[in-house]
Amino acid sequence: MKDNSGDREAAPGAAASPATDMRMSITALAKSGAVAGIIKLASAGLSFLMFVAVAMVTDERQFGLYSATYAGASLVSFFASVGQQSTVLRFWPQYAGLGDLGSAHGLMARAILVALAGLVATSLLMIVVGFLPFVGRGAPEWLPLCVAAAVLSFSLGWSEFTSGAFRAKNALISGLLPRDIIWRAATIVAVLVLHVLHVKMSAVAATYLTALLLILSVVPQTVLLVRDTARADRGRLTEGQKQEFKTVTLGLWGVTSLPPALGQVSTLLVAMILGPEAAGAIFVADRTTRFVTLALNGINQALAPQISAAFYSGDRAHVQRITSLAALGGSAIALCVLAAFWIFGNLILSIFNTAYATPTMRATLVIFGIGATFGTACGPIEILLQLTGLQHALFKVLVVVNIVGLCVTAVATYYLGPIGAALSIAGTVVAWTAFGVSIARRRIGINPSILGLSLDRIGLVPQALPRGRT
Repeated sequence: MKDNSGDREAAPGAAASPATDMRMSITALAKSGAVAGIIKLASAGLSFLMFVAVAMVTDERQFGLYSATYAGASLVSFFASVGQQSTVLRFWPQYAGLGDLGSAHGLMARAILVALAGLVATSLLMIVVGFLPFVGRGAPEWLPLCVAAAVLSFSLGWSEFTSGAFRAKNALISGLLPRDIIWRAATIVAVLVLHVLHVKMSAVAATYLTALLLILSVVPQTVLLVRDTARADRGRLTEGQKQEFKTVTLGLWGVTSLPPALGQVSTLLVAMILGPEAAGAIFVADRTTRFVTLALNGINQALAPQISAAFYSGDRAHVQRITSLAALGGSAIALCVLAAFWIFGNLILSIFNTAYATPTMRATLVIFGIGATFGTACGPIEILLQLTGLQHALFKVLVVVNIVGLCVTAVATYYLGPIGAALSIAGTVVAWTAFGVSIARRRIGINPSILGLSLDRIGLVPQALPRGRT
């Protein structure tokens, strides 16, 4: 099941052991990060083209409704999986690295059940919302959109979980390909065929098509994951392990949901305040901004299990080095993309719809990009805090900052339109990532930002601690 991208390397001066076997050398990690980065680059490009294709077969109103539905389904999916995509990334490398495969497989089985329960419950709740008489009275498609959104939310949440499960096992390529490449490519081809046949789609039909193709894309991944877990010699988790699972899950559930949810809420706020046409433009700007964080997100796919394995074996210096290097590489790409937004912003937006190529939307795109660039310079702060036992501290920061941020976003959007939404959302990203870096420096002595790399070079980072010390 493993498609490792490089050789493993034991800690200097130590014999190879199960605890160090999960870890990669810097070179091997760089190769894995490059592979993941290429996949994420292709994914971002395909995602861009997928929404362009959908815009071609829908009118301006239907694309706005599709954008809002997609944003709503994505928002729910972040919460629906109960944070299990990060739970397996947190525990599998820890248990497998210590040679306790029985507990690792037992944990995986529990995570599968929790994720499925959360996804089914939230999907049913979305359908129930569709029947509420006082909601969605302005949209005659409200109930069909809610049902379609429920299907899409389930498929998005499950595909994210299966991707996390495979990446936890260092099966990077097979973890990323179904959702990042196969699904998006299949959707583009299907929609282009409809366009050639001069078929116009409603938002409901486009949402169903998107969801069903995603489900088909992750079927092989699902079969392999369930089969391997069912056949494995699973050990019974101790009461301590079960309690740790519950405690960590609650923290990870919050911290994996709030940051991406904020991006979706912005689209929904614009849709409610300014109408579906403006929502479509904001949706395009938000999705395009993801090119800024592309490099760091790609590196993070390989980085997550390495952080967990190294931290819980006591090698914090290794964690410092790989996180700061990730921040450096990600920031270099982010600055280039931000410059492209500044120069070619109108051209990029006009690909979706010529009505989006306005000075206001170009400024909105650049502002989004500035916030994302700052977040990239802070490094992989989110996964660092998630995987080192600081998920509750991160959750508190996210709750406070995002509650304030969402209130400001609502007011700013009402008075300043898209630019107001962009300023408040970018400011929220800057605030929580800066606070996150401060927490990491104070609590575990690791600075994952680009500044941490200079500290590492002059020897001002903690040395490896005895295994298990935090």
